[in-house]
Amino acid sequence: MSKYECFSHAKTKIRYHIIFSTKYRRKCLTSMHNSVLEVMNKTEQIYKNFHIELMELDKDHIHFLISIEPTESISNVVHHLKQVSTYYLWKDQHEHLEQFYWSGKHYLWTKGYFCSTIGEVSEEKIKKYIENQG
Repeated sequence: MSKYECFSHAKTKIRYHIIFSTKYRRKCLTSMHNSVLEVMNKTEQIYKNFHIELMELDKDHIHFLISIEPTESISNVVHHLKQVSTYYLWKDQHEHLEQFYWSGKHYLWTKGYFCSTIGEVSEEKIKKYIENQG
């Protein structure tokens, strides 16, 4: 069980299970596994308003367990993760990605995402579920 985050006027524990998929469910993530993990961690370091507690990749989607600050919206966090990862992965994995997306546009993720809050009771189940996805 993790501790609460303490701020000047709040003590919180805000955590989400997030999933987003590749555009057209293209199965392009497996061979970029390490690059994807690195760029997601890089995004966390750039923005510093969320913390990736756990992350697992499948062929065409990614699972996160993320904690965020109370002033941050989950839609902004997802936007940052998708935007930064798309930029850097296309920069570093261009030849690989153009095998899946040949329109000349730098697609990677769908517009939508799944997001669910998690409570104390289900934390271990969520972690086991995410760990078994990769």
